[in-house]
Amino acid sequence: MLLDNKKNEKVGDELYKHLTDGSKLSVISGMFSIYGFASLQKDLRQISGIRLILSQVSTANNASWDLPFPHLVGDHFELRFKNQLTQAHIAKECGSWLREKAEIRMITNPGAISQNLFHVQGEGENAIAIHGSSSFTCTGLGYAESDRYHMNMCESDTTNTADLLEWFETIGNDTSAVQDAKELLLKQLANLVKDQSPEFMYFLTLYNIFKDVLDDIDEENIIKTKTGFKETLVWNKLYKFQRDGVLGAIDKMEKYNGCIIADSVGLGKTFEALAVIKYYELRNDRVLVLCPKKLRDNWTVYTINDKRNLFSMDRFNYDVLNHTDLTRLQGRSGAIN
Repeated sequence: MLLDNKKNEKVGDELYKHLTDGSKLSVISGMFSIYGFASLQKDLRQISGIRLILSQVSTANNASWDLPFPHLVGDHFELRFKNQLTQAHIAKECGSWLREKAEIRMITNPGAISQNLFHVQGEGENAIAIHGSSSFTCTGLGYAESDRYHMNMCESDTTNTADLLEWFETIGNDTSAVQDAKELLLKQLANLVKDQSPEFMYFLTLYNIFKDVLDDIDEENIIKTKTGFKETLVWNKLYKFQRDGVLGAIDKMEKYNGCIIADSVGLGKTFEALAVIKYYELRNDRVLVLCPKKLRDNWTVYTINDKRNLFSMDRFNYDVLNHTDLTRLQGRSGAIN
């Protein structure tokens, strides 16, 4: 029987019919998500046990194995379940069930197995096996709308189901191909349950906002070193975070012809702006500073020999206009006619 999660029945519905009291479940799956568990939670709780082999494991952080199962909280098709904000509760229930019922292994060579398998052994020789493209997620079981075209075959013939179970056990018993992963999975589930500090949530939010541009801020690609910019006094007076701000500002000005520096009070926006100005002066560009009249002296001081000028050696040469004078047709704005 064909299961495609659309026109020809769903994988989850077929499993539902056979997950009875005392049945045994054997699964090879590329992904496992807590929402896949939640969709069949009531039926999964009554089985006698599950043997789970996970075949797609993240090796990006292989040294610490902090997140070996990146799809544990669902794929992007399961977003509506994430938005229900029940993640911690479901993760706790899933962890309790796995701790009690599961043997969990993972493939040591991710990608070595491309097929997924669900094998349910009932009483006697009563068994079914579903093999194909669907993994143990809400999407794979057919309970999350997606644009994927799944193709799975459901076997109930005794010979075929026995052969597929033998294939499962061959992999599961090969110590060179699999290793125990129960504690790793339970640890990752525990991290979903525990309360996170405000600091962690803050940095996590920042990372997700800026992760796509972190690699873009590359000094060598942004600054033209032949200008001598890195030898200037203003650059060497900046803190690391201010230098990052300057690099980001220059990069955005080159790409988009503009940038807003919006740091909080006291973090050195003026010094960052002066560094940006110096960079463009060194490239022989003309620079105009527009400022409120009351702040005029704050900017002109850096263009003259004055003991208040911390960067007198950098010899700034920009013009300063009061932006309130820009509506006048004639007259002087400071020293400029």
